[in-house]
Amino acid sequence: MKYLKLSEIANMQSGLVLNRKEAKDEASIACTYKRLNLRSLDEEGRVDKLSLDNYNASEILDKQIITVEGDVVVRMFAPICPVIITAETSGLVIPSQLSTIRIKDQTQILPEYLRYYLAQDNIINKMLAEEGWQSQRTIKISTIANLYIPLPTIEQQITIAKIVEAKTKRKKLYQELIQQEETLINVFINKVIGGNSK
Repeated sequence: MKYLKLSEIANMQSGLVLNRKEAKDEASIACTYKRLNLRSLDEEGRVDKLSLDNYNASEILDKQIITVEGDVVVRMFAPICPVIITAETSGLVIPSQLSTIRIKDQTQILPEYLRYYLAQDNIINKMLAEEGWQSQRTIKISTIANLYIPLPTIEQQITIAKIVEAKTKRKKLYQELIQQEETLINVFINKVIGGNSK
């Protein structure tokens, strides 16, 4: 199987130091954006849109620090929680605690496959080992950029992406069922002990 460094197949860009471009008052607002934060990257590879913040910019921001469909966004410390940017989550400001991985050629590697690969525990541990297992668990862009990525065929990558998507949907369903069962059990128990309370 072919292996390539991440830096050969994608461009990496660190996010914006927010106070540099933030409007100081209402009069100086050039544009209001939605921005990512640490809470908005979920462990299943999606952006939690309910966790986004507003960001009032003093100027129109550079496209490099705005999410584009197909980007993979990661936190700069472990766990990196890589997420896929979709059409619905494009146009978001990327803050400095995050970085974006923008694939050069999606006929070579799919964002969904890359996201899954980067989310593996052994890959995160490999990055932490490169950083010397620091207590704050920070990861430099260069460490991620120097990772060698295995490149199965596009057909194999599509299969992997579909399997991961199906697993994610099943996991969400199981969690919802468990939550419903807990609610029913609590209602039943409260009904029983509530009737006997003095």
